[in-house]
Amino acid sequence: MPEQLYDIFFSGQILQGRNPVEVRSRIAKIFNADENALERLFSGTPVRVKAGVNEETAVTYRVAFRDAGASVNIKPCGQPAPTNLTLMPPNTGSLIDCAAEVPPVPIPDLSNLALSPEGTALDESKPAPPPVLDTSQLTLGPPRSGSLEDCHDPETARPIPDINHLGLVR
Repeated sequence: MPEQLYDIFFSGQILQGRNPVEVRSRIAKIFNADENALERLFSGTPVRVKAGVNEETAVTYRVAFRDAGASVNIKPCGQPAPTNLTLMPPNTGSLIDCAAEVPPVPIPDLSNLALSPEGTALDESKPAPPPVLDTSQLTLGPPRSGSLEDCHDPETARPIPDINHLGLVR
């Protein structure tokens, strides 16, 4: 059975109670990273810092980051990057922050439009003639003389097929 491999992601999560300036400095030493690389690492977006490592190496990275004051996510190799979702305090934020930007559209010229007075017919076409229904075959029975079962069409019994020519094979 092949050995399970892991990817290591870092999104700038600093452990509680740690000084962010010191943590950035320690992470910069681990990766020998310049300021641009540090900005990318601490952007809040998960960055794959190591791919396809065995469990022992993944644990070594976790310990190194923890000692530096940061937290990493370790995922089985090939899985998508983790998302960092956090909850805001209650009754904060606004749904308007989630709304898509809609470009403004010029308002068309409506100066030549007017409303007709109340009661004015808007459609001058003749109405369609009512359908002609033939009710000559209908009759009315005396009150309380029928039931809903009278409305069902009787089902005709289907004939039983002849199966004399069939036999069982052993």
